[in-house]
Amino acid sequence: MKKTLVTLLFASLVLAAAPLQAAEHGLMTVDSAWVKAMLANDAEACAALYADDAVLVLPGTGPIKGRKAIAEAYAGWLKEFKVTDARITDSEYRSAGPVSSGWGSWSVTTAPRAGGAATTETGTWCAVAVEQNGTWKYISDHASANPAPSK
Repeated sequence: MKKTLVTLLFASLVLAAAPLQAAEHGLMTVDSAWVKAMLANDAEACAALYADDAVLVLPGTGPIKGRKAIAEAYAGWLKEFKVTDARITDSEYRSAGPVSSGWGSWSVTTAPRAGGAATTETGTWCAVAVEQNGTWKYISDHASANPAPSK
């Protein structure tokens, strides 16, 4: 009887922690999907990760507001460049309920579709995602490029 009670208590704790784990990894889930979409060179899949009213800031741009504008930005960029590698590293995540935030480093290697040498860009990022109808979406995504090495 005592063993059954301990087993039930343990199972209850695991089930109670499940919603916390989902919230804790909300932005991580979106980040993983972003890497997959980038490696597939799929602008639509990238844009689908953003809420309708999301804001995206990329290196060298001002704020790109709304999923439609974000989709156009990804489509224009991926029309000119092929992504050969994309990574998110050194990331930290924090969450509270349906809101998940994070920051870290990124690197993307691209090759011009018109031909030419591949280049790798690196930088830092910070983002916020919210859970909407059971799906996590970016609402704010900001990427900054690392400065060029000093000569």
